[in-house]
Amino acid sequence: MSSFSPEHPSTEAARPLRILLVVEPGFDGVFRQVAGLVRFLLEQKQQVFFAYSDKRGSPELLELVTEAKKKGAQCLNLRVANAPHPRDLRALYQLWMFGRRAQPEIIHSHSSKAGVLGRTLALLGQKGRQFYTPHAYYGMAPRRGWSNDVYNGVERSYGWIGQTVNISEDEREFARDVLSISDGRALLIPIGIDTNHFRPPTPEEKIRLRRHLNLPENAVILGSMGRLSFQKDPQTLYRAFALARQQGRQFHLLHVGQGSEAETLESLTDQLNLQGQLLRIPYLREPLQFHRAIDGLILTSRYEGCPTVALEAMACDLPLILSTGPGNRWLGGCGLSHCWTAAVENVNGFAQAMTDWFDDLHLKRPSNHRDYAVSHFDLKDRYGDILKAYRSAAATNQENRSA
Repeated sequence: MSSFSPEHPSTEAARPLRILLVVEPGFDGVFRQVAGLVRFLLEQKQQVFFAYSDKRGSPELLELVTEAKKKGAQCLNLRVANAPHPRDLRALYQLWMFGRRAQPEIIHSHSSKAGVLGRTLALLGQKGRQFYTPHAYYGMAPRRGWSNDVYNGVERSYGWIGQTVNISEDEREFARDVLSISDGRALLIPIGIDTNHFRPPTPEEKIRLRRHLNLPENAVILGSMGRLSFQKDPQTLYRAFALARQQGRQFHLLHVGQGSEAETLESLTDQLNLQGQLLRIPYLREPLQFHRAIDGLILTSRYEGCPTVALEAMACDLPLILSTGPGNRWLGGCGLSHCWTAAVENVNGFAQAMTDWFDDLHLKRPSNHRDYAVSHFDLKDRYGDILKAYRSAAATNQENRSA
């Protein structure tokens, strides 16, 4: 995967930029990426203005806001959810007023709701250079219908505003081929993870974590983390797990997440007779605990932007089982030593991948996953690329004013 190279040298590296970050939601992978970016920019002594929403929030969001304020950032709670709602107009007005006071040089919006609100500021005369990271386009899902057409239409109509920052080759391909966003308006910058924080556990650390989480100490555990939603497709996960166990592989499944499909999955657990083998934790404050407690990660997602949890797992040197849906697909082609794949919604394919993963464990083959994560997804390198992009855009603005 290629990374960003600035068009302009960083001649103003000592000058802090005024940067407005806009995000919804306040939990899971999107939030972890934005939280890391906020902290990085503050460490780099940039002037940060942070607009967020607590409608889909978390304790970590509240901690970030408190921390950011202590370090000099100004913050605004937009109080919006991801679905369109009349109160979005009030949030847009508040964001516009916030922007007028901040006068940011850079406006960077994250996810579809924030992307509409943040980029609408350009239509209202806000002069800051615009960036947008979708973190998976809604239309990347393998489904048809009016909702896809509406979301794709919105993304296409806003695509001419500023620059889009795609986080995987699959997402970039969708932006170009479906949304007609030109290469000149798109950057490909992978997401970053803290590879010093996400490290493999010692055997003793794994045992202690399993005791803490009430997990079986000596069992083989496959883990999955993500919202209980259409996008993540947990029903395929559960059906494939049941099939793999029927084929004689004795391991447990640890599933961390909450969401709209919770009741459906409880019924499916009973139907498939998975009680005792399927371990559910609705929420974990620290993802590292999850990664250090399991023996492999599985994601059956229908689509992703770029799966943060998979990169964290790689940094912990874990094997991967991934769908070949957009956003996951490119990882399967990275030459990883312990990566199995299956087509979206293919229960038999995922069951076979689980079987292959389980049978491979005893071979104890050397893994290249952590080395790949460190060399391609280190947090400071990737966030550094984003700051370089900001500086390049700000320099272009300055040149235009001087001309």
